[in-house]
Formats: sequence, structure tokens, C-alpha cells
Amino acid sequence: MKKLLSVALIFVLLIAAASCGSKNEQGGDASVFEQTQPSNEKMMKILSRDGELLGQIDCRSTCTAVDGGIFYSIFELGENRYTVDAEYRFFDKESKRDVLLGTLEDQGYEAVYTRSESNGKIYTLAIVGNPMSDSPVELVLLEADPEAGSLKKYTVSENGFPYASMAVSNGKLLIMDHEMSDPKCDKLYEFDPAAETVKEVLTFSSDTDSLRGVSSAEDGFALLRLKINGGGENEMFLDQYDNDHVRVSEQSVNEALVKAAMEISGIMSRQDALNELGMHVSRFTVEEGRYLIYENFGMARLIVDLQTGESVLSKSDIYSFSIGSGEPYIYRMDFDPQEAEEPDITRIVDGDQVKLSFEPTDPCRLIKEVSHSHSGTWLVMTADGDSAQNSSFALYLWTES
Repeated sequence: MKKLLSVALIFVLLIAAASCGSKNEQGGDASVFEQTQPSNEKMMKILSRDGELLGQIDCRSTCTAVDGGIFYSIFELGENRYTVDAEYRFFDKESKRDVLLGTLEDQGYEAVYTRSESNGKIYTLAIVGNPMSDSPVELVLLEADPEAGSLKKYTVSENGFPYASMAVSNGKLLIMDHEMSDPKCDKLYEFDPAAETVKEVLTFSSDTDSLRGVSSAEDGFALLRLKINGGGENEMFLDQYDNDHVRVSEQSVNEALVKAAMEISGIMSRQDALNELGMHVSRFTVEEGRYLIYENFGMARLIVDLQTGESVLSKSDIYSFSIGSGEPYIYRMDFDPQEAEEPDITRIVDGDQVKLSFEPTDPCRLIKEVSHSHSGTWLVMTADGDSAQNSSFALYLWTES
């Protein structure tokens, strides 16, 4: 477990940034914060799709496209530090205002891949406290309101784990956590934005089942569940639930995922594939009712056809899936403008890959991040070097119907 946490902390070091700001408490689990203007000196350009300068943003920000602009956090761990006060901000595409929504004190890790939108609010999950500690840490839900310029905090669990998952379903948020309680178990929580309440809705014993993720689905939601078979081969299931949290179906996706994983360079055997599928999952969803899109924190980025069991796409860690509330795209991180006019950014439509048309106007060798919202706001973060130390970054921000 600590090896996996170390990987996550390295990831945070690469993409996060320094923070500052003050917190204004209100009662209960929720906190509301004041607006301020940005104070960081090291900035990167925000460009339109055509290269027009829209503004600037801290170059170490962790950014996600949301309706109307950019939601981002600034979080940088110093030497021998595991927590820091994290700053959350919003850049408004139309007004070009950059607003401090609030800070989270003593943050140890933000599950950036969980960022979601619902009814004009933006949600993300974070750990408060040292994730490398043997003591329990708090898993919190942050609710950002760009219109009000505020941030609220809700406690999900006092026994939180960094690798959580979240989905919007039926106007509510579903949050999966690997509880570090005694005994350990996996739980699914439901957050009701109208009532501002968090409640536990499902519990699974870690001895028999390990939840890997939650995703929205038609008339309910889906869970990806690893069945623990006590010394034998573990088996991955896709479970469908209705809005009353009742399981209505289960489907084994083990063989389809193993088959797809075997196509990845470096995975030499069935056992290698099973080991890879045992990793924590960063993203999963089912598109068009049949294409299971799967990405873990190891090397696997897979798309399989649930109707045929065939592999649609199998890629290693040079590729990544987009984040945000829009349809998932997969993109190749490196880019050689001498070989191609546009980066490799595609999605699956009717089983075929459809490419996003995007040509950087600034020098670009790396695609650091791709995200987009359900209303069509796009964000592509590029870099012109091989590492964070010798790169200059640019953010391309545009909206399309």
C-alpha cells in the first residue's frame, strides 16, 4: 500500500503548486471562503484555440475544464513534507477574472481525477492529513461555487484513503472509499447537495470484495468490483444499481480486460495481466451502453466491447484519459510536430476512433493534460520540454457546441 501511495505523492509533486490564502470558518462540516486576487509570480499563458492571449495562471496549477472556465488547485509539497495548505481557484473565461474560492488546510492529497460538475457546482475529493501515516486520515468533499466565489468542505469519512472515486447520479454524488477502519471495508457514500448531507449507502467486506470505482449510468449507477477469491484468481465484475442502491445486474468483465491487457507491451502472461488489474483504478465508465473505458494507476488504459468481449483499444502509460465531466478522450502525451500537425487526442464513437482537431500555436512537445466539460469547454495543457524543470507551459481554453 505504501508503495502505491508513494507513486501518488510523486504524481502530486509533478502537477501541483504552492498555496496561500486565509480561511473563514462557518459552523458544521461546511466552510465558506472569501475571494482574493492571485498573488503568485510564476505564471503561464492561457490561450484561445487560435492562440489569442486570454490571461495567465500559476504554472504549477492542477487544472480542469469546467463550464465557463478553469477550476484549479495550487498545491506544492516542500522537502520532507506530506501536507500543505492547498488553494482552490476559478478562472472565468468570459470576464477573465481569476478568483480564489478558498483553501484547504493540511491537505495531503487531492484525487484530481474525481473532479465533477453538477448544477453549477464543482466537486473534488481530498485527504486532510498525512496519507503516509499509519493513523486514519479524513476524506473530504469540496464543493466549489464559481458564481458565489465560495468553497465548502464536507467530511465523508474519518477513515479515508487517498484513492477514492466519485460520480454524479440522479442529482446526487456517489463517493467510494477504501475505509481504513478495523476491520477494513469498502463503502459507498451519497452526498445530497440540497440537504448538504453525507450518508453511507453500501458496505463491502475487504475480505471478499474490493470496489475499484463508481460511474454514473442510465437510471442509476455502476460499480467496478474485484471479487477476492481467497488464493485463486480474483475476478472483476461490473455491477449495475438503480437509484435506490439496489443491484439489478452483475457482469464479469475479467476475460475481456485480461485479453486487452495482454496486448500491452511489458505484460507477458495472464498472471501479469491479473496483477495489473489488481491495481487501483483512476477512471472507468461505460460509453454507449457497451464500451467499458478503464484506466489504472499502473500502465493499463483499456477500452473493451462488453457485447463482444473484444479489445477496442489497449495502451500503456504513454497514454492517458481526459478528466472532467465531458465524454472521455484518450491522448498520447508526447507530440512530434515534425511528424504530425495535430496531437493524438481521440474518443470512441460507434466503435471507431474520432480525432479531436487541435493544433497548438505555441511550441509543444508534451500534452500534459486534456479535459473538457459536458457543455463543451475544452482545456489542453501543453509543454515544450521534456520535464517540469526545463519546460514552459501553455493552456488552451475554448468552448464549442
